[in-house]
Amino acid sequence: MNREILFRAKCFGNWRYGNYVHFDKKPTNSRCNINYKDFIITNEDDGEHYYPISELSSLGQYTGLKDSTGKEIYEGDILKTPRGFIGEVVFGRAEEECTHRLFRRMITDVFTTYGWVFKRADGFTIAIDDEILQGELIGNVTDNPELMK
Repeated sequence: MNREILFRAKCFGNWRYGNYVHFDKKPTNSRCNINYKDFIITNEDDGEHYYPISELSSLGQYTGLKDSTGKEIYEGDILKTPRGFIGEVVFGRAEEECTHRLFRRMITDVFTTYGWVFKRADGFTIAIDDEILQGELIGNVTDNPELMK
């Protein structure tokens, strides 16, 4: 799998997209605000910029996936599926049961998925599949927490 590793976070009211860096100690780089330890680094036409992350809870990684309209999906985004389910994209675990017949006996298997999952407001989680990706990005948990209620 070959995907771009990107992050996004809120930096003083603005979303910034780029690389993420965390300094264990206060940074000494003159381009960094020394009052912060977490930054989004962007490469723009006029050079590299270090944006201090003011809302660390807004930090999310790019999943490598896109919704039905072609928008990039990041951790913390909220999607609405074609069936009308609304949920958040999180990195975690989902378990799904599958019942089938084997030699006149009903067998139930549990499949566990680790990775990007779709977590509905009621707490139910499911692995992200093609049906979910046919949905539409409607917001994110930082700017639109009311969508998950």
